[in-house]
Amino acid sequence: MKLVSFIQEGERKFGYLKGDSIILTQELAGKETGEEVKVNQVKLTAPLVPSAIFCTLVNSPRMLGVESKEEAREMLGSPKFFLKLPQLAIGPGDTILAPKSGVRPEVEIGVIVSKPLKMATRDEARNAVLGYTVFNDVTAPGEMKEDMYYAYRRDPMDGKVKKMAVRGSHFRNKNRDTFAPMGPWIVTPDELSDLSGLTMRSIYGDVVVQEGKTDELIFGVEDLLVEVSKVLTVPRLSLISTGTIGYRGAEEASEYKFQAMEANLVVEVEKIGRLENPVRVERS
Repeated sequence: MKLVSFIQEGERKFGYLKGDSIILTQELAGKETGEEVKVNQVKLTAPLVPSAIFCTLVNSPRMLGVESKEEAREMLGSPKFFLKLPQLAIGPGDTILAPKSGVRPEVEIGVIVSKPLKMATRDEARNAVLGYTVFNDVTAPGEMKEDMYYAYRRDPMDGKVKKMAVRGSHFRNKNRDTFAPMGPWIVTPDELSDLSGLTMRSIYGDVVVQEGKTDELIFGVEDLLVEVSKVLTVPRLSLISTGTIGYRGAEEASEYKFQAMEANLVVEVEKIGRLENPVRVERS
């Protein structure tokens, strides 16, 4: 089943796809209302306004600069996360506002949970998955320097305290208006029970910049949900992203940059969907 959302007469409505129609429901994955509309009569929005957005920071060997998943897992130790604000969510066709330094796509799978999770087991995590959506962890790598600073820290290599550059938080490069596109729908587990072997791809200005498989991901969905739930209670209808794959031709993938460019930005995941958003560069 594919769960969708759209705005009609100023009201957010929910439903699921059935052929060329949307069967309306009282809420996301709720009871049917007895109404339906044609898909081509409405504009789909983000399939939900998530309670929280937990993004996985790095989850593929290429984003760490290595080839082996075993080596990458050892380097990471455990899944790493950062937050994006729910208000950043936009849907298919909505415009991404890029700073003058430009943006890059990060194709990911967004996992939606149907119930709160705290200290979840793997079985509890698996059973809490409402479904999967395409998520674009839009990033402005050129803005990262604004969150860097210098501080006296102990150098782990020689044990001496010295003035060092500190990378800082993922704020200006990740938390900007429109930087959380998702959609075009949520595919439920009854339609997609296995995420292995799915092609992930991003295209910017008609150029394929990312292409790989879900098999590259170091930590799976259950790993991520279990780990987040160790730290805090994951609210119902949160989105947890899987992290992205590497970039084509990138010597150091985490710093892969594009010049500011107004063009369509597409991210797609096989069997889940294709999400397309135009990019507009802010002038001020």
